[in-house]
Amino acid sequence: MAEASAAGAQRPWLAEEGLAWQPDHRLMVLCSAAHSTVDCSVAAGLPQPAETVRVPAPRPGFEDLGGLDILLRELLARVDAFPDEAAVSRLRSRHQDTLDLLTSPAQRQEIGRVLPFSEAAALGTTRRISRESHTSALWIDAAARLVADCARLLAGTGPLLLDVAALDLWDRPSVRVLYRAALVAADGSAGLLVRGFLGRPSAAQDEVVGRLRGTFFDNLAARRGVIVHLPEADGETRGTAISENGAEALESAVHRALQGGLPDLLRLVGDSLAMQNFERSRLVSGTARRLHENGGISAGDGPELQVQLFRLEAISAAQVGDIPEAELLLGKALELARRPEDVAHLNYLLALIATKRSYDPEAARTFYGRARRAVDDLADPSVEALVERAWVGNGLALAAVLEARKATDPVEREARFAEAYREELAAFAAVRGLPGMSAFYLRYNLGYNLSFLLEITGRYEQAQSFLTSVSSVLLSADRSDYLALYQYAIGLLRLRNQDFPGSAESLELAVGLAESLRDPFYLERMLSALGYVEHKRGRHAEALAVFREGTRLARWLRDEDAYRQQLSGLLWSAVLGTEPLDAETLAAAEIHFPAAVRDLASGDQERSIAALHAAGAEILVPSSKLPSYVASVDLEGRPSYDLNRFLAGVATTERPETEGAIR
Repeated sequence: MAEASAAGAQRPWLAEEGLAWQPDHRLMVLCSAAHSTVDCSVAAGLPQPAETVRVPAPRPGFEDLGGLDILLRELLARVDAFPDEAAVSRLRSRHQDTLDLLTSPAQRQEIGRVLPFSEAAALGTTRRISRESHTSALWIDAAARLVADCARLLAGTGPLLLDVAALDLWDRPSVRVLYRAALVAADGSAGLLVRGFLGRPSAAQDEVVGRLRGTFFDNLAARRGVIVHLPEADGETRGTAISENGAEALESAVHRALQGGLPDLLRLVGDSLAMQNFERSRLVSGTARRLHENGGISAGDGPELQVQLFRLEAISAAQVGDIPEAELLLGKALELARRPEDVAHLNYLLALIATKRSYDPEAARTFYGRARRAVDDLADPSVEALVERAWVGNGLALAAVLEARKATDPVEREARFAEAYREELAAFAAVRGLPGMSAFYLRYNLGYNLSFLLEITGRYEQAQSFLTSVSSVLLSADRSDYLALYQYAIGLLRLRNQDFPGSAESLELAVGLAESLRDPFYLERMLSALGYVEHKRGRHAEALAVFREGTRLARWLRDEDAYRQQLSGLLWSAVLGTEPLDAETLAAAEIHFPAAVRDLASGDQERSIAALHAAGAEILVPSSKLPSYVASVDLEGRPSYDLNRFLAGVATTERPETEGAIR
């Protein structure tokens, strides 16, 4: 791989010394006990802080980034008063883009959007029941590094303790930033500690919001570095109960949004949904429905407002894995829906849940059939109806591929693949010339889906040609973000076709583009794929260099799974290439593969290979599609089933072939 330019700002992971990483710090206390901050810190075993910053509670209601607003106000006031003006200037300069994004109202409207994402969520172009957290992960990571650098500046060599008065009132995106800030600040030792007080829920809380809060904090409590202090059985907790949802402020927000009509109200809900601020989305939606039912607001004749709000609430429920709630809400929406386009879309969502959550293509076909019938007989179908019908075809193709993968009869398998081709091609033809963002998004989606279908049926060269053809408009727009994904996809198609030099060439281009975009999450996955390709080519020195950079990047991202995967690739590349392992590599292996270290240090290739096998070190096989979520950032867990790998028939990891490699 060609040497990248300028380490420093372009590749900050190279600034962290060495290669080893021991992710074993105590970073955050979720405290519901009635003891002081000092007693809490001592009980949790936190190191003594050099300085403590008290963070007051945000307003109830889980406003988007309300918690982060309060935190930045407290931190930046202290930063600006810091006596070393040059250090303050460097910090502000380094994080200027992030500061602009988080403190400028106009900029903030862009947070979390891939397309105009929140508008898509509100107006119908978002078709996902799964989280799309990659884009939000980028600004969450940037915000976390701003907070971490503020902590380093203010506390010097000792950790800074944030004493958060009411963490239970923080919105979900802000909590993600807070935990990640503590995580990325831990370089060798903890740089930022958090003591977050959680009030006791009351019986009066919104049931769904309470469930959302409970699940989210349960997920957070399971993270490394998080300690939980439960309330005393017979004691009173202090703080603000999570039932205080700022009813008046919510009602005012709903009334203001409705001045612009129903689309603006749906956009208000969609803004929070796009940021994965599920509690806020639920509260705004519930407030609007309550006001509408009580005659407090009007959104025109008919049930359109209720239908759309139930729909968005269902998407929210599905994204946090509450499938029964999602199905219930979609059922309520269907009872009210009158427009054929709405009936089709709601059945489509139910089918998507059956396909991607229950893995039940038979049930999915029932819902897809209802969706198709809703728009099939329209004498003069609208663009929206045509798009809905095409989405149904796209969904039926996925159901057919699932059935094909599960089929044991070759004739049945080929019939289901043939059906998938018919549905995808018909859908693509139907929207080829349609106007609007929804049709554009579907064309883009169908292009990649058809290419993927060609791939999983072994037609790799056809898949490359088709993907190049359907991507021509986007590629001509010179959009680096699209081009990076395109080059990665082409690189993987060439890999499947055993064109290793071509694959490496495409992946090197993808790596360069991801680096120029400052997208470390995709860059890490692309480096892993490139290292795998160089390994398959037998170019172990090149693979070693790629995996070494990937290991350092994964450490900088504080992604334990990725770090272990990259380190496995590095160790195998060194051993198969007969490269002696240096001290920093052995130090990393000592932590993550301790049983193999003695043999790895011996320099004996045969012993080293046996030791790596015994330690379970395997090389990650790249997936055909980059992940749309970043589990280490969104704190929502990850799917238990990798559907893309299953459909493509690709294993997660593989043991390197070592026969004939021993020298």
